[in-house]
Amino acid sequence: MGIYEFVFKIGSHLCHQKPERSFFIGKYQFPFCARCSGIIFGVLIGLPFSLLVQFENFYLMILLWIPMIVDGLVQKHTSYLSNNLRRLITGLLFGFGYIYVFMMLDMMFW
Repeated sequence: MGIYEFVFKIGSHLCHQKPERSFFIGKYQFPFCARCSGIIFGVLIGLPFSLLVQFENFYLMILLWIPMIVDGLVQKHTSYLSNNLRRLITGLLFGFGYIYVFMMLDMMFW
């Protein structure tokens, strides 16, 4: 098993990996859908950023979760179909806000 197959298999435990909701590089599908990729990238961007710049507004970071939640719920309960760019962007916002909330809560309890 090559590295691509290994990463794809690990990703299958965390994400649905639907091809129509995933990005491709050539013939290779990302191991995570667009939304999960956005969340991962948002967390990866947010972690070093949160160590350098502190935001004190907990609720502002929670607000960054709302676009992804609304997009996902509206898509699930209506005939609306989101696109991969929207999924990526809302996932990025969620991941960025999530890591800040996590860091704020961590500081509150330590």
